[in-house]
Amino acid sequence: MSFKLVFIDDNMREGVNHPFVRAIGKLQTDAEITVCQDPQIGLQYVLDNLNSKMIVFLDYKFDGYGLQGINVLKQIRQRTSLLYIVMMSANAITQFAATDIIEMINEDYIWFFDRNNGTVPRACELITEIKHLWDVRFDCILEQWLVRHPEDNNKEAYSELGGKTYTWEDILVELRQQTPIGKAFEGKLNEFYIYQLNRSKK
Repeated sequence: MSFKLVFIDDNMREGVNHPFVRAIGKLQTDAEITVCQDPQIGLQYVLDNLNSKMIVFLDYKFDGYGLQGINVLKQIRQRTSLLYIVMMSANAITQFAATDIIEMINEDYIWFFDRNNGTVPRACELITEIKHLWDVRFDCILEQWLVRHPEDNNKEAYSELGGKTYTWEDILVELRQQTPIGKAFEGKLNEFYIYQLNRSKK
């Protein structure tokens, strides 16, 4: 199943002609690759595609731009906690501002890639590691189910008390964007599985 692989880096050429990006594309044939030099454009692309399975390689420092990598990270996290982000830098992580390091350490689903010493195989290892995590995340499992069973897309999955009814397709969007409905559904689902597991052991 294809996924979006996004590079937000002012040192890369737009398109897929940068040697690093081109080499990864040859190894990750199921990736739909996008490169953005401008961090604001990159951020907007990510926010516009939150419904997609996506990995973002994000540069830490942008020369000549007001928006920096840590700002992009914060704005993405305001919308979703599920997106996988690989922070890239030519500097060692010990050279980052202390507050930035704390911000990143406290984030879920975030990795660091050394632009000076990192290799294409190492970048692909990170991508593969993330793709394996998709096998256990409910939103990804649900997406795979709906691809195989499109007839279930518009079936009712969840309804608020006296309120809106959500289909499975709707729920997938709510989960990906980590809306209150998405979080509530995920919480109820986890409670249900815990209940079922406990019942099966009695």
